[in-house]
Amino acid sequence: MKTTIMIGLLLGLVRACPGQQTVAEYDWKPAAGAGQVSGAVPVSMDSRAALRIANTNSTALRVQLLKIEKPPVSKTFYALVGEVKYEQVQGDGYLEMWSCFSPPKPGQPEVKAFSRTLGESGEMGKLAGTSDWRPLMLPFDSTGASGPLVRIEVNLVLPGKGVVYLGPLKLVEYSGSPYDRRGSSAGAWWSGRTAGFVGGISGGTVGCLASLLAWLASKGRARPFVVGASVLLIGLGGLSAAAGLVALGLKQPYEVWFPLLLLGVLLLAIVPVRLKQFQRHYHELELRRMTALDALG
Repeated sequence: MKTTIMIGLLLGLVRACPGQQTVAEYDWKPAAGAGQVSGAVPVSMDSRAALRIANTNSTALRVQLLKIEKPPVSKTFYALVGEVKYEQVQGDGYLEMWSCFSPPKPGQPEVKAFSRTLGESGEMGKLAGTSDWRPLMLPFDSTGASGPLVRIEVNLVLPGKGVVYLGPLKLVEYSGSPYDRRGSSAGAWWSGRTAGFVGGISGGTVGCLASLLAWLASKGRARPFVVGASVLLIGLGGLSAAAGLVALGLKQPYEVWFPLLLLGVLLLAIVPVRLKQFQRHYHELELRRMTALDALG
């Protein structure tokens, strides 16, 4: 029974993964990146190839990191995803991706649009202060573009002093409607909206079930059901906590690992204690019943 529940939940997590495809990868190994990025140095950082960009002056620094001619993108919604680490960045630094499209008519200039990591948090969060490796995402929806995508340019802007380490980047594209994916990170098991919806339903369901078990136990009724349902809730808590730790290890976004860990910790902290109380109460009721029978006999 527990094995069936575990398999079902794991399959549910797999089905929750958004439909995305990696179409190109860009690393910063010296053989691939040396001489291509002015003002940046390929290094080995935390067992990975990275690009180190340092601004030692108080004046703003702007560095072009990547130029992709004729990107292999066939979908309207695409993104560059990867990881970034930074130290003592003054002000609000950011990464930006310019998407360049062919002009609507011959002789006219090409059309350009950008995406920037200027959010307060998350994969599109700004680069400010110090941070260990965290995911980053530069998405773009080309619906209504004037023509085909001809070039992608990636820049780093630092308003003041600071050091930035940029890990390898992946160019990914998404199938289906882009509006269903804007609220979710690239590679995330589910979006923040889905997490809130599922969390509300599961939290309400578990809360109602826990109240029902407490009521039945207080009345001394349905002991097999109360004990069995409590054991299942404990198993669900262990599975949820394990899935949350896996999501955290895979660097899934906050809206993925936090609800899993929260549900797991709550169930494992509360239900075993309540189960002991239920069993003790059932035992006391049984002793009272036997005492009453002895008195009548």
